[in-house]
Amino acid sequence: EKKGQGSLLPHLDQEGWLTPGQCDGRNPCGRCMSQAGVACVYEVPTRQSKDEMRREILQLRSRQRQTEEILAALSSHEQSDQILDQLRDGESLEAIRNRLRDSASTSASAHSVTTYSQLSDFQAISHAMESAQNAGNTSLTAPYDASVNSLQSPVPVQQEYPSEPWTGTTTNQRRNKSPHDESMEWTSEPAQQSIVGTWQEHTAGPEFNSSLQDARSRGQGVILGDRNESESPPGVLIASYTRESWTAVTSDTQIVEHLLALYFGWEYPVFASLSKEHFMEDFRRGIPRYCSSLLINALLALGCRFSDHPVSRADPLDVKSTGDHFFAEATMLLESEEDHRSLTTVQAMGIMSIREASCGRMKESLFLSGQSIRLAIEMGLHLEAEVGEEDNGARNEAEEVDDAVCQATFWGAFSLDEAWSLCTANLPHFSSRISLAVKPAILRHVEIASWIPYTDDGGPLEQNCIQPSNIRSVYKTFCELSEIIHLTLYTLYTPGSSVTSKALLDVYGQYIKWYDTIPDALRLGHNFTPSVLFAHLYYHFAILLLFRPFVKFSIVGSDVSPRDNCDQASRAITAIMKSYSELYTLHRTPSFVTYIVLASTTFHLAEVCNNESNTSSRGMLFENMADLIKMSTSHGFAIQAMDAVRYLTSQWGMSGIFGDGAAHHSPTEETLVSIQYLVPIIGDTTSSHDPADIGKDMAKNGFRRLSESDQS
Repeated sequence: EKKGQGSLLPHLDQEGWLTPGQCDGRNPCGRCMSQAGVACVYEVPTRQSKDEMRREILQLRSRQRQTEEILAALSSHEQSDQILDQLRDGESLEAIRNRLRDSASTSASAHSVTTYSQLSDFQAISHAMESAQNAGNTSLTAPYDASVNSLQSPVPVQQEYPSEPWTGTTTNQRRNKSPHDESMEWTSEPAQQSIVGTWQEHTAGPEFNSSLQDARSRGQGVILGDRNESESPPGVLIASYTRESWTAVTSDTQIVEHLLALYFGWEYPVFASLSKEHFMEDFRRGIPRYCSSLLINALLALGCRFSDHPVSRADPLDVKSTGDHFFAEATMLLESEEDHRSLTTVQAMGIMSIREASCGRMKESLFLSGQSIRLAIEMGLHLEAEVGEEDNGARNEAEEVDDAVCQATFWGAFSLDEAWSLCTANLPHFSSRISLAVKPAILRHVEIASWIPYTDDGGPLEQNCIQPSNIRSVYKTFCELSEIIHLTLYTLYTPGSSVTSKALLDVYGQYIKWYDTIPDALRLGHNFTPSVLFAHLYYHFAILLLFRPFVKFSIVGSDVSPRDNCDQASRAITAIMKSYSELYTLHRTPSFVTYIVLASTTFHLAEVCNNESNTSSRGMLFENMADLIKMSTSHGFAIQAMDAVRYLTSQWGMSGIFGDGAAHHSPTEETLVSIQYLVPIIGDTTSSHDPADIGKDMAKNGFRRLSESDQS
């Protein structure tokens, strides 16, 4: 209750219900009537109004999806008469949609829906997904409501507001950070004890060995697809390789196919530059067309990151040597090539870059990624994506296959280049004005191919389920997200230009549109494969890095809050990681997850630095650090990430936050390299400020610096 022109707000109990005698906005309450001469005005709280709008939007979206499903069924002509009869009888859209789904689930292949071995598996997985679903729902609706008006009209400019300097590095010229002579040692979780032995010796006995091999064979059949030993297609040379001769490191095909299954199960299709079905076909037939020894060794080196078996290590006793033997073979083959202009070489460079990113060797990873995209451009692979959907003439099957592989190769190199550019605050290799009309086609038989959490034991983890992979849908939406990141990079880092609030909101609108239009099959709750979870993580990561340079500012004339959006994105990342951990553990995650978690961690740390009583951010900070510890067993960069966070705590005066009592921390040389490269993720190492120079005339560009009280 406020006097004069104030507003009288309702008092709610813990469940949000009005208690007796309190204002309901319709009848004056006792307090209003007891104060003579005071005009009481009731206004609906902003938060309450937004909640109602969100519920209405969700209802409208649900109704729209129901309508779209029914229209699609009508156009198929298979059930059109039945649906028309139901509509004439006055049945609701929801009832008709539910009947369609029941019919589809009955007639569809078992591979097209998620199946569970028992009820307890379904319950456990549903519980594990709660955190991710809650984060996804909040992130989808809250920013959208606040940004609608500001995206539809120009942002007002307040010229009279004085500009304030931005402390940190510029967007186009990254500052080198100088190390400090402070010492502190971070110890990661101890690695699992190594076991020396061959693939067969690792098992307990003949009976166990037989069941284990059966489990691996079934798991590989799901992940890699059925073996097809048919003759080579017309026009293809006779096989010059056998499955035993693709790599010189081992002749054991069981090891090779096991490591390939681990890669395709846990990393693919994230930044994937190869078409799985075409690669596997040539791998099994021994045809060096879409498969090569270089590519095989690169894939095996990356696949080793998901295995605890001693054969995955160059030194069976040293977990740090995981995949080194295959990577050394790949490096030797790459250096011995006289002409790098081949699809498999472009693909292999991208895979090798991802593997080096996992290990924390950023310079090497950036070099390989750069070589991959440059080579793709030299070969004109980008032209395949610029042609458009119309075909100038009839094409035979072989040409269509080649086009599909070329498109996959280009998009893999392109998306990886965009990811590294986003992490390092650099412009990508492509110009700002590109038109990439052609995306990889979505093929139903590929979409409904099953996925299981394949492991060294050949079978799933504690919770057992088989779900459709939706590989092509994931890949297509991932390509679309990479295009928006491309726009982000030129908005933030174009030399000689500063960011305006309108440009920032326009890019933000593109992200919201992308999230709002992703297929239902890829929404959290419908699908929970690692690649789907990664796509959501990557989206929130992009939002975080879009707004992080502006956390000290508000946007004039808009309800969009850069700081709130960063906080929301960081919390969503933490929540999705919690679901991932409960579903699969964090010992098998796509390589770039560690970089995403580091970004979330440093933002939570900055929030705690600004307000030490922020228990929520503090709790999530500890969750992120625990996640990095778990991932350190398979990703070397996770150790560097923890080291970088320790360094930031000492620089920001928060050395005792993890309870070790140490006042200083001196990072390793590898960590210093990471800090120098990962400016958008790490932030300024001398303060809790963020690293972008968003222009000297902030007010002119539509921004207002927050007061100290608003920042805490």
